[in-house]
Amino acid sequence: MKNIVICGASKNLGYFLFKKLDILNNVFLLSRSKIKHKYFVKTDLSNLTQATRAFQRIKKKFSKIDVIIFCVGNSKKNYKDFPSIKDFNKSFSDNFYPLVNLINSYLKNYKNKPTKIIAISSIAGVKNINAPITYSVAKNSLNFYSSIIAKELAAKNINLNIISPGNILMENNNWGKKLRINKKNTLNYIKQNVPSNKFCDPLEILNICKLLIENKNNFLGSNIIVDGGQIL
Repeated sequence: MKNIVICGASKNLGYFLFKKLDILNNVFLLSRSKIKHKYFVKTDLSNLTQATRAFQRIKKKFSKIDVIIFCVGNSKKNYKDFPSIKDFNKSFSDNFYPLVNLINSYLKNYKNKPTKIIAISSIAGVKNINAPITYSVAKNSLNFYSSIIAKELAAKNINLNIISPGNILMENNNWGKKLRINKKNTLNYIKQNVPSNKFCDPLEILNICKLLIENKNNFLGSNIIVDGGQIL
């Protein structure tokens, strides 16, 4: 049984991981939306003060954290034609700054205690797939930041890796909504752009998380891409 913190656990992939991992582990949840759970703090990780207070509360319950899963993000397009500084700031607040604040808050409260951090990113941060520009740039920044900071964290026995999923299909996420609105066009897009002609199953992400959690050799700074070959 491990102590696991899941950030962004109120819906979609974060909620799925929470439900699966909560069965055999102690799971503490952080989210901007309220979740009914014995270990939960309503937190906006884009705010450093809130992030720091959240880890202070976690420490009262967990003297150590074995795993942190960062599943925070918003891919919604927030501009019409060309993005402004304001649009980029919004996307970075949704997709990038929360990871920076999370790492800083963890270090402040837990010092050099070892843990594993798994940051869920996106293939939009690896290749132009016509996702919103602001989202793609924010995820690309998250990936580059993670690859650099992973080396610094390794000296503190903190292991950071990235998972970059492709088109995850869940009932109420973006792809689930697109299927309901226009099934034919959505399936055609997958057929034309994904060599495997399949959506990404959230179980694939769960299995990779489990691998990273249990692996004794400690992957470090890896960006594990799960996209059915879309970026090839």
